[in-house]
Amino acid sequence: MLQVIISPAKQMQVARDGFAPRGIPPLSEKTAHVMDALRAIEREQGSEGLQALWGVNDKLLSENMDRLHSYRDIADANLLGDAELSRLVSPAIFSYVGIQFRSMAPDVLDAAALEWLQGHLWVLSALYGCVRPFDAVQPYRLEMGAKLSVDGEKNLYAFWGDSIARAVCAELDVRSDDVVEIVNLASVEYSKAVLPHRPDGTREVTCIFGEGLRNGKPIQRSTASKIARGSMVRWMAERGVHRAEELKHFDVGYTFDPDLSRGDAKGQTLVFMRG
Repeated sequence: MLQVIISPAKQMQVARDGFAPRGIPPLSEKTAHVMDALRAIEREQGSEGLQALWGVNDKLLSENMDRLHSYRDIADANLLGDAELSRLVSPAIFSYVGIQFRSMAPDVLDAAALEWLQGHLWVLSALYGCVRPFDAVQPYRLEMGAKLSVDGEKNLYAFWGDSIARAVCAELDVRSDDVVEIVNLASVEYSKAVLPHRPDGTREVTCIFGEGLRNGKPIQRSTASKIARGSMVRWMAERGVHRAEELKHFDVGYTFDPDLSRGDAKGQTLVFMRG
């Protein structure tokens, strides 16, 4: 039994093709507090405060100010039937459009693969905490490492605390004889909002993609890793993977290296080298 965590993408859209969202993110009540903090910055510091927080140029500032102003809090999934609101949201899996998601190519997956994603994949988010692929999201700009104080907490890691890990593991039966595995395909920025808080009875499985070796250690490159992570998610979905052991057969541009990989009872790191 496994759950997969991945990072979001900065680039987002409201997807017009495909199906309507099936629900709302599980931590929507906390999302409202994050939005309140962003609106407070605009009131107190103006657009300059948001530009500094987001680290964007004037064009992106204007785009994301518009998103902030049009954003609507959604605390009830029944609101998704509202015609006006439906123009603002789309399923998360189609809303993020960065390199990793293009490599995942959810728009060409069949129904069975999409259902696998819904049952096993979580997109981590500074705004939403975590979202399932079919959850309704609105475009936003916010990174987990942003210096944003919410409800008196010094940063987003402190604000989210263990709530993301609890949401990711909420449906996992830790009393089962099955090993509960969290497959980590997220960046350090996002994974550290989850992994330190994972409950007892779970194992962490982190995947690393190397382009070569330096001093005996894998050389990781950001763009290549994003592509590989998306490819691995697609590979898992197409095969209906249910155990991390199966990941060792991943062969899309990379090959599992048992000599560089390591692990213990609490978790393991699987290393894949460019083939």
